[in-house]
Amino acid sequence: MKKQLILFLLSLLFLVSCGQTNKLSEEDYSWMPYKGDETLVFKSNLEETDTLFILKKDTLLAYPEAQALNGIKYEEVSVFCNHFGRNNRNTGRSYYFFKVQRAKDNRTELAFDLSAEGAGFYRISSVKIDSLSNVNLVSVETSYGKYDDVYIIYPDDYGKDFYNRSNFVSKLYWSKTRGLVRYDKKGGVYWELMK
Repeated sequence: MKKQLILFLLSLLFLVSCGQTNKLSEEDYSWMPYKGDETLVFKSNLEETDTLFILKKDTLLAYPEAQALNGIKYEEVSVFCNHFGRNNRNTGRSYYFFKVQRAKDNRTELAFDLSAEGAGFYRISSVKIDSLSNVNLVSVETSYGKYDDVYIIYPDDYGKDFYNRSNFVSKLYWSKTRGLVRYDKKGGVYWELMK
């Protein structure tokens, strides 16, 4: 009887500890335009340039409910970058630049963390991909190219609390195939992707 009880409890513990994992689909992966080794050069309408070095692309599992026995895990694919070059990974701050994640509610989200020369995009919440289906794509022509698959991403209500900062980015121009192609700061300054 004791052996059966122990076997039953171990089986029950195993079943309870097997949490759900929300995996990205092929369609979800199509939202990641970067390979993980790009150099993005932006030029402003004030003739300044800024370079972002994408260091790597990584797919990993997030554990937002790590303390729960059967917590939901979700998969995300992220790209990480810095401003100091590919060979200077230990110099300065490296951070995730963009990620696609299959969130806890099993919906796919896009998360942006633009931190460029004198510019920061303050959006606390992620963008749900299914909400973009209600938004019309726009065509954007910059000094360096034309993009026909652009979504305009704005700060959320929490991000607007940072409006008084001089580096506040008021909108991102996000191409599904090319990634970030332009961003606008308050006060009329904008940066366009050169290459």
